[in-house]
Amino acid sequence: MENYWQEKYSVQTGTEYELKELYTPPVKAGYRFLGWTMNKGGTGDLIGTPFKIVGSGFGGTVYNLYAKYEEIPFEIVYHLDGGTNHADNPTSLTGSQTLKKPVKEKHNFLGWYRDPDFEFYTTTASMTDDKTTTVNLYAKWQRVYEISYVSDQAKLTVEGDMSYRPRKNFTEDDEAFTVRLGPEYFENYLFLGWETEEGGELVQEAEIPIDPKEKKNDITFTAHYEKATTSGNEVRIHINYGKYRIYIKEGVTRLVVEDMYTSGYEKKMVDSVTVYYSGETPPEVLRRGDVAVSFIRDPEAVEDEFN
Repeated sequence: MENYWQEKYSVQTGTEYELKELYTPPVKAGYRFLGWTMNKGGTGDLIGTPFKIVGSGFGGTVYNLYAKYEEIPFEIVYHLDGGTNHADNPTSLTGSQTLKKPVKEKHNFLGWYRDPDFEFYTTTASMTDDKTTTVNLYAKWQRVYEISYVSDQAKLTVEGDMSYRPRKNFTEDDEAFTVRLGPEYFENYLFLGWETEEGGELVQEAEIPIDPKEKKNDITFTAHYEKATTSGNEVRIHINYGKYRIYIKEGVTRLVVEDMYTSGYEKKMVDSVTVYYSGETPPEVLRRGDVAVSFIRDPEAVEDEFN
């Protein structure tokens, strides 16, 4: 409830006057003006017109009139453009309420707007006049493009970008950046290379420049591998004084040999490997790097190693 200054009138003492029209206050958004009352706060009955006043001396008489309003209930229509609204955002309201953020997969929420052209930003649901009974609110979104680093082997999880600040996503407002890819090694798997474009040639290493103002789509980099037919209880590896010996059981038909191994925090290079096997034929060797591989069929040595 509000009160406003009424115009002053020049009157003669003792003379009665009738005011046929009373001042109409400014629009109060979300409220309907009902009229004037004589009670502070706009309570009580409305006064009618004509409203009678009587002239008096010694500065005159002050007639205090108070504006009386009623809240206008209104419906809210959310235009979410495929998003999901927050459960606490109302669908009908009187007065105003602060709005919470909706969500949309692969998008950032940029705010609520009162128009589809996103010119009139708002944080609340409320009326802007004293007549409308439906309020339209529009969610503005920013597409987030995802960069995925995957393996063609279901059990392998690759890291992907080896930059100082690895990127998992970007928006069109981001600055240009570079994704750096390199080999990712896993035991019993031979790294073949990265597929940086669908169906493209595999590369061991690559620096991929990305300009978000031009590249507006999700990106997937796929690491390709070949898998050995080995498990931890079928292979024994010994590394002594730079000599790399591998003992394998008869059921192993494919083996991955490495050109490096890790000793504590130190990576050491290996240029040759000797494979001891007990079957009739040596296994297929998947080589990582230029490591040289020699085979020795020695069933007794293999049996001793696993006993």
